[in-house]
Amino acid sequence: MPRTRLSLLLSIFGALAFLLALLSIVDILVPRPYDGVVLETDAPGSLRVREVLLGSGAERAGILPGDRIVGIDRTVLRSTGHAAALLARRDIGDSVPYLVRRGESLEEVQVELGRRFIGSASYLFACLLGFSIFGVGLFVRSRQREMRAAQIFFLLSALFLLFLVCRLRPASYGWIDGFVLEAGALALVLLPASFLHFFLVFPTPVPLRPRGGEADFASRRRRWVALLWLIYLVPAAVAALAWIAELRGVAGIRFIAGAPAASWWVLGIYFLLGLAALRINASRLTDPRQRRGVGLVLFGTLLGLGPFLAIAVARPAWLHTDPLAFAALVPLALVPITFAVAIIRFGLLDIRVIVRRSLFYTAVTALVAVVYAAALGLFNAFALGSRLAASPYFPLLLTLAVLLLFEPLRLRSLAWLDRFVLGDRWRLQEEVRELGRAISAQVDLQPVVRELVERLPRMLGLHFAALYLMRDGELVREAGPDTLPERLASIPGLHEALAERRTLVRLADLRNHLAGSAEAVRCLDRLEPTGVEWVTDLTSPRRRIGLVLLSAASGQIALGEEELALLDSLFGQAAIALEASLLLAERTRQAELERELEIASTVQSELLPRQLHFGPGWRVAAICRPARHVGGDFFAELPGRNPESRAIVFGDVAGKSVAGALRMMAAHEALQSLALTHRDPEALFELVNRRLHGAGGKKSFVALAYLAATDDGGVEYLMAGQPELLVRSRDGAVRGLPLQDHRLPVGALREGRYVLSRAPLEPGDLILGYSDGVIEAQSPSGEFFGDERLAETLSAAPPEPDGAIAAVLGALADFTRGSEPYDDITLVALARGGEGEA
Repeated sequence: MPRTRLSLLLSIFGALAFLLALLSIVDILVPRPYDGVVLETDAPGSLRVREVLLGSGAERAGILPGDRIVGIDRTVLRSTGHAAALLARRDIGDSVPYLVRRGESLEEVQVELGRRFIGSASYLFACLLGFSIFGVGLFVRSRQREMRAAQIFFLLSALFLLFLVCRLRPASYGWIDGFVLEAGALALVLLPASFLHFFLVFPTPVPLRPRGGEADFASRRRRWVALLWLIYLVPAAVAALAWIAELRGVAGIRFIAGAPAASWWVLGIYFLLGLAALRINASRLTDPRQRRGVGLVLFGTLLGLGPFLAIAVARPAWLHTDPLAFAALVPLALVPITFAVAIIRFGLLDIRVIVRRSLFYTAVTALVAVVYAAALGLFNAFALGSRLAASPYFPLLLTLAVLLLFEPLRLRSLAWLDRFVLGDRWRLQEEVRELGRAISAQVDLQPVVRELVERLPRMLGLHFAALYLMRDGELVREAGPDTLPERLASIPGLHEALAERRTLVRLADLRNHLAGSAEAVRCLDRLEPTGVEWVTDLTSPRRRIGLVLLSAASGQIALGEEELALLDSLFGQAAIALEASLLLAERTRQAELERELEIASTVQSELLPRQLHFGPGWRVAAICRPARHVGGDFFAELPGRNPESRAIVFGDVAGKSVAGALRMMAAHEALQSLALTHRDPEALFELVNRRLHGAGGKKSFVALAYLAATDDGGVEYLMAGQPELLVRSRDGAVRGLPLQDHRLPVGALREGRYVLSRAPLEPGDLILGYSDGVIEAQSPSGEFFGDERLAETLSAAPPEPDGAIAAVLGALADFTRGSEPYDDITLVALARGGEGEA
């Protein structure tokens, strides 16, 4: 049968069962004239008295259990409906003649009619039990409409409702009475088959579709269908044969609660077979949570239905006798209770239930209060009229009993609730708190990632968790399965949507929210096939840290508002811990880089000569100040054109910091090595140009200046990209030395032409060479130091090289006022006159 048609039929049957149960209760509660006789339900149509209500007209008239009502109001009765019609013509308080058969004698008695109410405490409990079981079945079906086990469970719960409410009701006159009683008896006949059917397909259904490569699927399906026919036909056939035998007057046919005793034996056999099937199915489960849930159902079914069946077969009269009926009905309450707990705690039938703990606490507190009030009422009733009740200390003792016993009982009940009903949720919350404390205690990234990604799936029953961290503007997978993308684009819209929610968001909800962003939808399309269900953003108050991805649950722990709030708090702590770890790693790398730069600065400074030799009668001073730890400026002493002469070269490499320092060292090495074999400055610069240009890179060039003394006291110089040399005469006048027409930096072009120039000098003249970092130094307002200010400073400076350099540095410091320098600064000063060493 198609599932949709079966689902419709089950809905109709459930609605009819519910309406019949309501009709049974309403029929009992409607006020009407009543004699106080409760008829025997196991002898339909015989009008035999099973019980006489205390204080009723029948009791006062002397009617006894076992009597048979033959006539009412001097009319011979044909059926219970005929008796109901006769009584309906009378009013409450009327006295009506009854013809009663007792043994072989007939007797007429006068019965005063009273108000009809035949509901007993045990029947009210049976109604509550029936509706509770039906409520669980209705809830299961509403959550899993197409699951076969859920459909059969709903059918089973509806049959239980009919039996408990319609069949266990006290029998009276009236067609409604007979109709609902027969419906309850029919439900009892159908119960065994549905019971066994359910446990054959629960918790794992019988596969009704071919498995991969299965050749005999059709025969297996036929065997299963034949088994179901047999399961449902046997109870019906046994009941039908018993009813036929009873109609034919076969002796020894016994009825229990309106059904043949043989049907109860069939129910007992099916009960044992169902429990065996459930035990076998449970042994095949691999999920320990489901095994515990099935074990709970097995426990509740065994201890609930077992005593009920035993009492119904061995002591059938107990089912209609208060308070003995409670011995059979109270254990039956374990069936809905264990099923409900198994669904809530273990997620049986693949149902996730999110119930607030506060709601459970309120219900348990109310239940304890009702039980406690009932106990106090009973105690008070027994103590009424006793010496204890007459004592002036009785109210005080009663108050102390309330204070001392109620609160411990309530707390123990709540502890039981936490441990057994909400055990997984309570453990989850404790583990989340413990994980939060563990994460907060870490400062290293690896333990934080390991705690978050390894422990979280075990706690939540997930297939996996994954962590992406922001690196260089994109999200890089730090931990998680290889099925996830290695990198994800950092999409502002996605980040804003997650930051707006500030909680775990389902991937499907996020897709609906970001439907207008094609880039975000593409990102979600990459994640969806991998099994990602939840996404959240890791963000600190200072920056975005990354993403956490969670899969769907492999177990059945449902995430409610309390759990989501705990996880949000956990991820907030994780974001702070990860930020601290990242900051520590960055600071460590920065400290290592600073140490390396200090070493590089030391190495670079050691490349600069401590003393410069230029020639007899010359005094020389030079300084090089990098803008960072290391720089691209340098100065050096090279062999001159003659064997005994020396030359000075200073340069400014393109680039700053580490890159500039590396190019500076390359230029320095090229000059030093080539100058040993090529003393002519023009040839030297051409060779260095080809070497640096061949090194590659658009910035592999260097601005150079070459200075050497001539025999007549002048200088020869070659400028390749450096600013003009300044000459300060003895009287303080400053002039610039002429520059060549072609003075491109070395390495800028493959072929460069460099021309050496000469300039005469007078004794006492001072030459100042400098890099562009001097004239391009900036004040806080952005003004450049400039050529004019340098010339003015040099004019007022002392005539000695050291003094001149100190004057320029002082002027620069006053001008920049502590601003961070933009470029390296190099100064070389040479003064003619006196001894030639400086």
